Amino acid sequence: MFKKIIVFGFLIVFVSLFAQKTVNGKMNPAKKYTWFILYKLDGVSQKFVTNGAVNNGVFTLTMPKDATVGMYRILYDNANNKFIDFIYNNEDVDVEFHPEYPTSLIKFSKSKENMVYNDYLNEVGVIHNKLDSIQVVYFKSKDNKQDKFLSKIYSKELENLTKTQTLFESSSTSLMANNFVVANKRFYSNNLIKSPTDYLATIKDHYFDNLDFDNPILIKSSFVIDRIMDYVFYLNTSESKELEYKLRQESIDNVMSKIKKDAFKKQVVESFLYTFAQKEDLVMVDYMFKNHFDKLPISLQDYEFKSLVLDMIKTTIGVKAPNIVWKEKGEEKSLYSLKEHKYYVVVFWSSTCPHCLKEMPELQKYLSDKKDVKVLAIGLETKESKIGWVDEKFYYEDFTHILGENKFDNKYVKDYGVNSTPNFFILNSDKTIIAKPYDVKALKEVYPKLPK
Repeated sequence: MFKKIIVFGFLIVFVSLFAQKTVNGKMNPAKKYTWFILYKLDGVSQKFVTNGAVNNGVFTLTMPKDATVGMYRILYDNANNKFIDFIYNNEDVDVEFHPEYPTSLIKFSKSKENMVYNDYLNEVGVIHNKLDSIQVVYFKSKDNKQDKFLSKIYSKELENLTKTQTLFESSSTSLMANNFVVANKRFYSNNLIKSPTDYLATIKDHYFDNLDFDNPILIKSSFVIDRIMDYVFYLNTSESKELEYKLRQESIDNVMSKIKKDAFKKQVVESFLYTFAQKEDLVMVDYMFKNHFDKLPISLQDYEFKSLVLDMIKTTIGVKAPNIVWKEKGEEKSLYSLKEHKYYVVVFWSSTCPHCLKEMPELQKYLSDKKDVKVLAIGLETKESKIGWVDEKFYYEDFTHILGENKFDNKYVKDYGVNSTPNFFILNSDKTIIAKPYDVKALKEVYPKLPK
């Protein structure tokens, strides 16, 4: 009988260890979100795992049997990039959060990993805010008595921070969360600093003191890349563009020197390149290619990615727009050969795009009395929609109409990096891109400010 109890008990433990775990989420307030997507984070990338429905702010998902431990992300608002991250270490997870403030207003009621880490972030966050506030007041203080008082309460809070950090590091020793607790430890000077410049320099000097760039758990989460981006983009800025370039280049070089694993170095380099390309920062894109991308091992130089980045910056404001060549009544025409107008508007649209059908009449109406503007309207159509385009374009007889066959799979789209319609580009007489308004409303705001 005793043996049977032991075997039965073993089976219960065995089944519980290998049973699929669930994640229960509750949005408070519920709002009107209807879906979620679960991703597994892997450095700068994220891998799709599953998706599901949100009903009145509540959702439940079952982790796949083969789900590996690590950091996961639940995305529920793609347009505004709203999501929550959680540690998965073969535990059930229960979480409640505010959908508008998912980072600051979140609480875990199941999963020791997440409960400990979230408690840690909340407690040290309060102390960090106090220390930072005291430092800011100290910058402005010109009273010795007040300075002494500030130094006294600063020392007290610093001592409190040390105790709290030590406590959580100790209590999380057996948890995956310990990696994040240790890496999140923030440096504070033993004494208040009077000069903001010296204070900033101290932060930068010690920013990576507790970050292990070789830690696979940190690398496979978004933790390291988030810290790197904050360091480069928030601690290395200047009102002078020239100085900002210098600071950012130096900070990137510093970061890259700390990364020893080529695979992760590749991820970081590509992340910087993509970010600078989105910002249309040609100087930094060029710097990243020459000083870091080209110095990666040949096997890690992704030329498809390089081509993507170069396509992204083809239409940066200030560069010459890609030429557009088309045939009109059997005669070859081109954007570059047009000379009669001061400005050119290139608009990508489609006869099957409801938003386009609303914007195009507005565009025509606004430009009808502006004789110095020529519109090239590129219709992105399929074989099936071409007939509708032929009919629709006659409503805009003042425009030059060009057929972009195969919808988004044609040279015009690739040259201009277009992935949605409508899409507007304003060029000057030299065919240099001078504005990229989001819609006709934005175009109306931009046009009066153009050089006359």
